[in-house]
Amino acid sequence: MTFHRWLHRLAVSSAGVIVVLYLITCQLGDRVWWALPFLYGPRWFLSLPLLGVIPWLLVAPRRGIIPACVAATLVIFGLLDFRLGFGRLTVGAGTPFRVLELNAGASSGGSPSPGAIRAEFQRLSPDLIVVAECGNGPLRDTLRAISGFEFRLSVTSLCLLSRGRVLAWEERDPMDIWIRSGAGAIVRAVVESPAGALRIGLVHLETPRDALDNYPDLSTIPTLGDITRANMRQRESESRAALEWILAAPERPTIIAGDFNLPVESAIFRRYWGDFRDAYGRAGVGSGHTKETRWWGSRIDHILTSSDVGTRQSFIGRDVGSDHLPLVADLILPRR
Repeated sequence: MTFHRWLHRLAVSSAGVIVVLYLITCQLGDRVWWALPFLYGPRWFLSLPLLGVIPWLLVAPRRGIIPACVAATLVIFGLLDFRLGFGRLTVGAGTPFRVLELNAGASSGGSPSPGAIRAEFQRLSPDLIVVAECGNGPLRDTLRAISGFEFRLSVTSLCLLSRGRVLAWEERDPMDIWIRSGAGAIVRAVVESPAGALRIGLVHLETPRDALDNYPDLSTIPTLGDITRANMRQRESESRAALEWILAAPERPTIIAGDFNLPVESAIFRRYWGDFRDAYGRAGVGSGHTKETRWWGSRIDHILTSSDVGTRQSFIGRDVGSDHLPLVADLILPRR
């Protein structure tokens, strides 16, 4: 076998591996139990087969361009979920409305700073703020003291800060979810805005962490089917409960924000939340990781809207000491 033919086979094989990894991650994630680490694990690792295409592209660019383009497209826009923000080009006229979402839970390096969170909120000057894991005393008191906002706190540690009056606040009883060791932080609200009343959903849904923590020990993977399927069922049931609870409020322009613990490639996310507009997916640029670890990041926090709400831009805020980053969306509310 000639050297060029060997490079060609390497390139085609590498592109084939990337296609398979894309299908497992983006099509089978949260459908089959063994795809869980592909869906939530380090995506940069899954993109390494792209290196096998480069040598053939260098020695035979005309013949190598097709496998290289296919592989690169699936890696950049599929596995890495890189966004270009083209959705912002279709936004029409309306009322600007900035939303900020943050999971303020502690990171492995320590607790987030209430002062840093307050400073970031004031710098970004949103109209509506949704904070998950905000129930600890210092942070709760700091948020309550921010001037110009009406403050609400749920029993499940979801906080809402609204510049407009909170016209309704209804927490879903989490007990049926707690007895199954789930998260179950689900709230629906109605708030005033310059464009009229808005229906707001706040969520912090079950994490896949308990299942994922078992995967680093490769010898145990064949035994993890039951625990992973149970975790998938729990996460699906919470999305179903959250959607039903939020949409039970009277129909209005809708914003749903929080820590879903679901990337957009998840079958659960697509099944229950796919009819909403994903603010970052439409108007963000880059991968938009909101959850950072030592080895990788993931976009599991979301700001979703009904189809009558546009997104001018969406971006990630500064690090405030949490293991999540703030997510910001500049929305355009329909005029009434």
